[in-house]
Amino acid sequence: MKNIQIHKIQEKDIPEIVDIWYEVSLQAHSFIPGNYWKANKEQMMNKYIPMSETYKATNGQQVLGFISLVDEYLAAVFVKSEFQGMGIGSSLINHAKNHRNSLQLKLFCKNKKSVSFYKSKGFSVIARSKDEETGENEFVMQWHNT
Repeated sequence: MKNIQIHKIQEKDIPEIVDIWYEVSLQAHSFIPGNYWKANKEQMMNKYIPMSETYKATNGQQVLGFISLVDEYLAAVFVKSEFQGMGIGSSLINHAKNHRNSLQLKLFCKNKKSVSFYKSKGFSVIARSKDEETGENEFVMQWHNT
């Protein structure tokens, strides 16, 4: 997709960012009950997004996706379903790589599409863990600027 702009979000963007997170989480994590995501929506709105360094990808006025960073931890990358596979996630990852020398993230092992995406962006699995809240296995992945 052409004309993708990446900008730091403003407080007024948070509800739309959280809506993207919620909708994509439900689709990408069908192995986790939907009420888990619904129960975490308020924390995303009031705690996690405000404490993160979050950037939105837009094509003018429309928000297509976002990335959230906490220091060198990649806390979230979400792209609206209808815009996935168009290079938006790659643009967001590249933006983060331009501002960090190292990135680390956790993601559910069952989310094979995302695991493949991150591997294609140079991330490697460095550990496995178990998410305390869901009981699901996770990969810890890392990227280093070489």
